[in-house]
Amino acid sequence: MTSSPIDISILVVAFNSRGCIDACLGSIERGGGRARVEVLLVDNGRDGTEQHVSEVFPDVTTIASEGNVGFARANNRLARHAKGQYLLLLNPDAFLQECALDALLDGAARHPEAGAWGGITLDSDGQPDFGNSIQMPSLSGFLSSVLAISGALHGSSSSIESDRPADVLSGGFFMIRRDLWEEMSGLDERFFLYCEEVDLCLRLSQSGHGLRQIAAAKAYHQIAHGNFQSPLRRLYQAAGTMEFLKKHWPLPKRIIAAVLIWKAALLRVILGTLLGWHSDRLATAGKGYRHVALRPGLWLRGYDLKSGLKARLDSGALAD
Repeated sequence: MTSSPIDISILVVAFNSRGCIDACLGSIERGGGRARVEVLLVDNGRDGTEQHVSEVFPDVTTIASEGNVGFARANNRLARHAKGQYLLLLNPDAFLQECALDALLDGAARHPEAGAWGGITLDSDGQPDFGNSIQMPSLSGFLSSVLAISGALHGSSSSIESDRPADVLSGGFFMIRRDLWEEMSGLDERFFLYCEEVDLCLRLSQSGHGLRQIAAAKAYHQIAHGNFQSPLRRLYQAAGTMEFLKKHWPLPKRIIAAVLIWKAALLRVILGTLLGWHSDRLATAGKGYRHVALRPGLWLRGYDLKSGLKARLDSGALAD
């Protein structure tokens, strides 16, 4: 790998992130230490985040926005301007703990056989959140989502005390060697939002590169700016998952998976409607999955432009 005076290029894709971006960028100085870093940001939203960052954080390199081009395309744009030996994808709602970047570099040194390393994301209680236990899609996993309703509502992960191998690393706190990113051609831009990191992790594994979670590298995560159960985000999740399955699975297996995804969503809507008065958690989940359950035509073909999903979302035809 070509030597660079910059250890880590931190790539931040903002989307209406004005309320959290100061905490994110402010945490990077604390998360450093001896790590030499640069920060690059692009704003996919329309709330003035780019202008604010330019004024308040002059050392951050802002790349002119092209509108809401999606997570994959925006990160690929940032990566083309990066100079670091490593690239770190960092969500704007993630706030680094002290020396988190040093911990990632130390983890890379301990596990040179890996090609990418992820940190541990924590919830508001300081416990590992569900982003640390993302699994590679499987029929057994989709079936479990149908049968185990409570588990699918995303409880926290158990404590993570030591480095561990992973099948998938969260794209919100994900470090990769820059040369390997270029070898993989970055993120696949057919993914607009969700599952782009799952696809990259699968391609890395297929190329013989391991993945490691580094226990000492931690960040608090204000998931989806506090609105993870939004019906639109659940719809994006379903579409991203189907895009992944279109790319990697044969048609018969995809059909079974789609049925299971739809059944899991429908069950949550039914339970939320019938029992929501008794459980706020069920009520919230039921509302969150309503588009997935009641409008499967919007996600069954993934991000196929013919599905009209992107156009409907951009026009405001779908609302939370």
